[in-house]
Amino acid sequence: MSRAPARPEMNGLDPEKVAYWYLRLNGFFQIENFVVHPERRGGQRTDADLLAVRFPFRAERLFDDPNDIMADDVQQLALSDDLIDIVIAEVKTNQPCTLNGPWTRADRQNVHRVLAAIGCLPSGRIEAAAADIYRAGFHRSAALRIRLVAVGRDRSDDITKAYPDVTQLCWTGMLVFIWERFHRYRRQKAQVDQWDSEGLKIKELADRSNSPVDFMRDALRLMGIEGQ
Repeated sequence: MSRAPARPEMNGLDPEKVAYWYLRLNGFFQIENFVVHPERRGGQRTDADLLAVRFPFRAERLFDDPNDIMADDVQQLALSDDLIDIVIAEVKTNQPCTLNGPWTRADRQNVHRVLAAIGCLPSGRIEAAAADIYRAGFHRSAALRIRLVAVGRDRSDDITKAYPDVTQLCWTGMLVFIWERFHRYRRQKAQVDQWDSEGLKIKELADRSNSPVDFMRDALRLMGIEGQ
């Protein structure tokens, strides 16, 4: 007789994993801690907290109930319905949204290296795409968008001024979406034994919470985020 999965301990939540699960619930395939290696011996140049890709025709439940396709967080995430969407996400815990120097300093060419490593563009287009990302925080072509996304406790006025088209995600809005997804589709999300421990903790906390406000408050506390 198989045992029920152990109930995860509520001894904290890893903010980067919360961001990972938020993006995963929105249809993104991801690599965590994507490292940009040095050109020679030495420490890494930098890393992307999350590198994610989403395809434009995603439709979860299309063949189960086409009248109840799971609605993703289109407005907060500025999702596209006609572009392959590649995201380089910078995650901050108890700080406002931030774009670190490796993604904004063109002289370091870290964006060039990430684009080459991903392989989403032919080599002859990398220079122009990287220039767009350094200048505006995104590059767009006929079928592809590559963009920086900042995750943090609050929106940043500095990012809004310097990069008005960069998506800024705040923990409160992300957590509300997660709670609503789990509660609306509680039957479809009932069997999740294969999820990692952080995903199980997030779902367990959502299942225990009677409202998105309760879930948000408890999740922020477990993530170590103050002043919300």
